[in-house]
Amino acid sequence: MSIHSLRFFVASFVLVIAIAATAAPAKHKARHETTRHKTSGPALVVRGDQVSTAGLVDAVAGAFADTGEGHLDVQPFNTIDGIDRTLDGSVDLAASARPAYPKRTQEAGLTFTPVAWDALVLITNEANPINNLTLKQLHDIYYGKVRNWSEVGGLNQPIDLDGVASPLDGIQFSFRRLIFGNGDYPVAVPRLFINIDSLQSEVSLDGKALALSTLVHARRQKGIKIIPIEGVMPSIATLQNATYPLPVTIYLAYKADSPKIATIQKFLAFLGGQQADGILRSHDLLPYPQATVLNAKSEVDRINTLGARMITEGLPPEYAPGNEFARLAGNPQEIARAAALQQAAAKQVAAADAQRAALSQAAGVDPSPAVGAAPPAPTDDYKVVSGDTLSKIADKHSVSVEDLRKWNHLRSDMLRVGQVLKITAPST
Repeated sequence: MSIHSLRFFVASFVLVIAIAATAAPAKHKARHETTRHKTSGPALVVRGDQVSTAGLVDAVAGAFADTGEGHLDVQPFNTIDGIDRTLDGSVDLAASARPAYPKRTQEAGLTFTPVAWDALVLITNEANPINNLTLKQLHDIYYGKVRNWSEVGGLNQPIDLDGVASPLDGIQFSFRRLIFGNGDYPVAVPRLFINIDSLQSEVSLDGKALALSTLVHARRQKGIKIIPIEGVMPSIATLQNATYPLPVTIYLAYKADSPKIATIQKFLAFLGGQQADGILRSHDLLPYPQATVLNAKSEVDRINTLGARMITEGLPPEYAPGNEFARLAGNPQEIARAAALQQAAAKQVAAADAQRAALSQAAGVDPSPAVGAAPPAPTDDYKVVSGDTLSKIADKHSVSVEDLRKWNHLRSDMLRVGQVLKITAPST
């Protein structure tokens, strides 16, 4: 799909101001509602996207008020509104799941302070049998190349891809930056909802839905499940050891000349303290000072690493997200770093191809079959190991997921470690 046709496709999106918004669980606050906690000391008004405000700020509001240093009025709404209201002085803090966006030069007027790590998670209906997605599959789904669950190891039905309509939404921005190298990259999300609550409610009702959320927020909705990425389930542990590939930083942004700067600094100091540490962890948030492994690498390093992984999974090197990020940054050093990782990934792919060719030659099999010819059929059984999925096993042995299900009489895609699968048709 060309970028022009993709932009045309994106331009035809329909905003779903859905009945789903009214179907959100009662425990979800209305999106315009201000949450006023107990009062103590000066008030700080915090406004931003639902994920950051309801996930992080609400969690610590009561404990901060107990210190006597100040209290919080929390206003979940959206990223841009929180940032702009903080810039004009009507709000004291903007809560955002993304950093400042260089193309909105006014955002340079705020100081964005990282306070916690959350996980970007892909959610689907709990009845959907899919149990893993790779990074390249995510890239292809959001690019519009993959539109049916059967193409990623699921059932033969269309993928209903849902998103949040707010421009430059923090969660959508951070995800696109990791997967495409550009937080404002146009993606093939045809169904847009007014906020994260209405989106998750729709996913709980639609067995074909796929959407983006965060670990903190997804845990609040019944009827949905989180899909592991590259075989890794998001958790505090997999964030802390940096094995989960899609982390997201939560920021609080403020004006350095705010009349309430003293109280803002006290709140930020509280968030970095031991008392807030336990509260944040209990809400599936990793306190920023404790994320030593994640903090050791820059966002550019993470983008380039994900790109290298996608190349090994078949993404053409020129589409790796590090290339787009480097192009936008215009930084020769970043361009060189992206190229180096791209070359390393390409070498890894070439080495794997050479190894397969050598094994084929040793077995007396032509490693370069004629165009259109089927790959040689596997002849052995396969024992499931940790992290395996049907789609991974199918790709590895050049068979289809449907055949694996048929040959092994599987009613779902669930596997257990040690399970032995037939990877060739049973003999008659």
